[in-house]
Amino acid sequence: MDVFEVHAAVMNNYRSFIESFINIDDEAIRTKVASELSSGKLWPDPLIQFNPSFEGYSDIEGLVNSGILHPQMIDIFRDYILYRHQVDAITLGSEDKDFIVTSGTGSGKSLTFIGTIFNYLLRQPEEAKGIKAIIVYPMNALINSQNKEFGKYKENYEKETGKQFPITYAHYTGQEDDEARKKVIEKLPDILLTNYMMLELLLTRIREREIRNSIYSSLKYLVLDELHTYRGRQGADVGLLIRRIQARCTNNISCIGTSATMVSAGSITDQKREVAKVASILFGRPFGEDQVVQETLMRCFQFAGEIPSDRTLREKIAATIDSTANIDELRSHPTAIWLENRVALMEKDGILIRNKPCRFKQIAKNLANDSEESEERCAAHLNQLLKWIEAVNLRHSDSRYTYLPFRLHQFISQTGSVYTTLDQGQEREITLEPGPFKIHDKKKKPLYPNVFSRTSGHPFICVTRNKNTGMLEPKAFMMGTDEGEEDMDAGYLIIGKAVCQSESKPFIIGNT
Repeated sequence: MDVFEVHAAVMNNYRSFIESFINIDDEAIRTKVASELSSGKLWPDPLIQFNPSFEGYSDIEGLVNSGILHPQMIDIFRDYILYRHQVDAITLGSEDKDFIVTSGTGSGKSLTFIGTIFNYLLRQPEEAKGIKAIIVYPMNALINSQNKEFGKYKENYEKETGKQFPITYAHYTGQEDDEARKKVIEKLPDILLTNYMMLELLLTRIREREIRNSIYSSLKYLVLDELHTYRGRQGADVGLLIRRIQARCTNNISCIGTSATMVSAGSITDQKREVAKVASILFGRPFGEDQVVQETLMRCFQFAGEIPSDRTLREKIAATIDSTANIDELRSHPTAIWLENRVALMEKDGILIRNKPCRFKQIAKNLANDSEESEERCAAHLNQLLKWIEAVNLRHSDSRYTYLPFRLHQFISQTGSVYTTLDQGQEREITLEPGPFKIHDKKKKPLYPNVFSRTSGHPFICVTRNKNTGMLEPKAFMMGTDEGEEDMDAGYLIIGKAVCQSESKPFIIGNT
């Protein structure tokens, strides 16, 4: 599957759909709208986001041998190679410290708290019953997905040992039937997966008092996944909920949070300090910057310390790319090295971090500047290179390691109105940007929304008329006058020969 062809097909279909109901009789407005659509007003060029490689650090056995993890963890995570940030976070967890993990998609954030919780539970006596960990997700879809992951861990352990998985887990979201809820209440799991609204209800409803009592007496870990989603009023609700749980629980609770990158400005230390500040506010306890774990990235292509020269880049741009070539050729390809180091990654404070997503045209322009080649040839070459990368990753889909995988992010704007001034001819201002005024020759001219007849395409200008002064003011489509505005008439202003049967004059239809 060619992602670029799929994207082009989807966007062509969407454009055809939008244009199918655009019927504008006014030539100037029609030209303006067509120009804006062609420039990507409603569907700008997609952003390309690269997912860099994470630095591998240790296998599970290494952490077991060092005493960080319980020996049975090997049976659950057999053949797992952990990234450095995963090891750093699990190490903090094994030391009974709170921590926050901020890293990108596919970085294994979930494994940091799952490994921490599993490690703790395996060290507890089997007779210790009750809910010891609550993992709060912002969406039920994530809960359902994570529940399946827990099933894989269970399967791994039972396949390796031939014994029953010693850790119990369950999800409780409000979507379960009565029988499933009853089962959770009667057989309290070690780990409960839920959302914050259901957690609030669990602490207040009489029928779930067994769960509530277990939380207060046995809870050890409180995890918030996708920490960045809890902001504003929702963040305040969650913060108060956490404080209530901490105040009632017998144990000293360990608080863990995971999130995509929450802060991008400032130095690495400044970013960690800001994340720690947010975590402190939300969890109601102090977090230090040493408790914030960020992803550790590495290069996947062969980089000798310098970006390939313009001559080398031009030679490769002129050559044809064979998408069936092997990994070694890709890893040493100059344009691939350029792409990783000039577009996908950047260095800050001597540390590799992921760069911001970029539009394809901008990437082609940057390559053109560095290679002194035309943008058209650079765009064609980059298209071939990305297809090669996609093909290599597809051929090695069973491997944990990938080579600069990428995503296309297409943003589509909501359709809006056409706004014009009341001038006619060349003096008239036409825009698709909403606003009260258009400044022309240092004068503020009011902008009026236009709607169009489905049959004729003739524009109707939405106005209100002040009965006392005769002045026309803009009004939103389908909005009449409010109570207490008896001196105002809402209607449409129509301009054109078809209405007045002579030269172009305005005509008002009132009482909309």
